[in-house]
Amino acid sequence: MTAPRVNPFPLPGWEATPMRPLRPWHRPAHRDYYVPVDGTEAAFEHFRHAMGDLGVMLEYGRLALVTGESGCGKTALVNRCADWVAGELERRGMRGVVLDLTGCLPTDRELSIDERTAEVCDRMFDLLVDHGALRQDSEDRLADVRDVPSRVFPRLGRALRDEVALVVLLPSPNELVDEVIRYARTLNSAKVLFLTESAYLGTDEVADVVRQLETWVPPISLHVGPLDPGDAQRFAEDRLTRHAGTGTYPRLSDDAIKLVEKHCQSVAMLQRFLHGTYEHKRGTGLGYTEADLVTVEDIRAFLNHKSRNGPVNGP
Repeated sequence: MTAPRVNPFPLPGWEATPMRPLRPWHRPAHRDYYVPVDGTEAAFEHFRHAMGDLGVMLEYGRLALVTGESGCGKTALVNRCADWVAGELERRGMRGVVLDLTGCLPTDRELSIDERTAEVCDRMFDLLVDHGALRQDSEDRLADVRDVPSRVFPRLGRALRDEVALVVLLPSPNELVDEVIRYARTLNSAKVLFLTESAYLGTDEVADVVRQLETWVPPISLHVGPLDPGDAQRFAEDRLTRHAGTGTYPRLSDDAIKLVEKHCQSVAMLQRFLHGTYEHKRGTGLGYTEADLVTVEDIRAFLNHKSRNGPVNGP
């Protein structure tokens, strides 16, 4: 029986949406797919060290802020941190509930910080009910003020069931420093870790956040940078080696690796180039065996194909 021709770059369960980031708290198979590129490994280790035994989070609550340019892997890092905390809570005999609020805000109108925070609070209440995270008496009491953060969050830690702690993924802040400060001061609650990311906060803005919150539990600040030399090859080799038993596919030529390393500044761009090139070559039905190579010409053929549907940046 002929082995199937496969593209080695999609993630398990997300073959139809290859540009979605790793999400191990939702898909455990993703836990093994992290590759130490663009500084994310050091950022993750810093997060684990800062969280420690989770004692501060459980008593006071925590906020973690991930910064970096678009496509650099911020969301994948946020999801990895969320998954780690949920696992640590489980080891303590608790239930870590991850609430994804990243897409909860309407996109058809501008909202003030107060309106955005109220929307987050309202949507979070729905998810808390769905997960059975609240004590029944607390659920009944908070239902009437579900969109009033000042009424919900001071009581949230006590309102949760004894065995429950929360990891809340917040929408990216729109008004940046002011909104992050508001999240920290308004949404602060025992037994809750808030995680958020921004592509627009620089070093000075992050320092301002830390300074303004210095009398509170300090936020954890993580930064993800662009790809470093060797990252492209490390990422490609991981995926090409990992899928060796799933089917047949060619390797990357040395020149192709050099080309993507030269032109890909982020892990998202790297994934787009490599997945797209393999998918285009696989679709042609030519040169897609283990004895073949993906070449510079194959990458350019993919980019030329994509350019017919709009501008594409590439070699």
